Amino acid sequence: MNESESTPFPPGPTTPMPVPVAGAEVPKFLVLFGGTFDPPHRGHVELPIRVRDELERRLECPGGGMIVYVPAARSPHKAHGPVASDADRAEMLRRALAGVDRAEVWTDEVDRAAAAAGGDGEASFTVDTITRARDWLGAALGERAPAMRLLIGADQAVNFHRWRAPREIVRLAPPVVMVRGDLEESGGLGSRMRSSRFWSRDELDSWRESLVPVGRIDVSATAVRDALSRQDYGEAGRWLAPGVVDLIRERGLYQRPE
Repeated sequence: MNESESTPFPPGPTTPMPVPVAGAEVPKFLVLFGGTFDPPHRGHVELPIRVRDELERRLECPGGGMIVYVPAARSPHKAHGPVASDADRAEMLRRALAGVDRAEVWTDEVDRAAAAAGGDGEASFTVDTITRARDWLGAALGERAPAMRLLIGADQAVNFHRWRAPREIVRLAPPVVMVRGDLEESGGLGSRMRSSRFWSRDELDSWRESLVPVGRIDVSATAVRDALSRQDYGEAGRWLAPGVVDLIRERGLYQRPE
């Protein structure tokens, strides 16, 4: 789910979503959260949980939300991309989420990219992934299919009008925007989105209602990778789950070449 790095996918069935389809555990809503997760750090885990919990409060459905992480595939047509492999990033995500309630990993994009290796499939964009998710949920749950929300950062919201089929995304999975404070303090997210002249007044009102303040966790994947490249696992361990650090050490990920 990365608009700047599309990956060719072949037609075919989607990877089943890790969503309960029976009993009282069927979620009321899903929050789809895509990214490279290279590696998945505390910010990737803790901030989406804050968003999910806030949405549960707003919707008055305690325990009714679920986060579905969607690791973006490495593009075979680009020289730059995730440092770790698709399989390693998916496994790191699973370890990062160990013990986290109502949070799962959906590997649809990386699985389809693997199936497309060497092929000439069409590029996949966020709207494609959301459509596949909606199709799978509809087939599995019918009218009981949960609502979907797309979790994005404030910087992504500013440029959302440049994404493929932005209004279709909004229809299928209305975005919910993590706000850390910077854009609010420097003039506001709304004014920056209004300057695009893409969104109507009613649409901008809906975007304002989608904002969820999440506070700050001052960590970046780049800084964590830098610590890992020096094999400074103590520093990296401040931001990574123990299981993630163990996997990185076991597989020698992110180390500088000799």
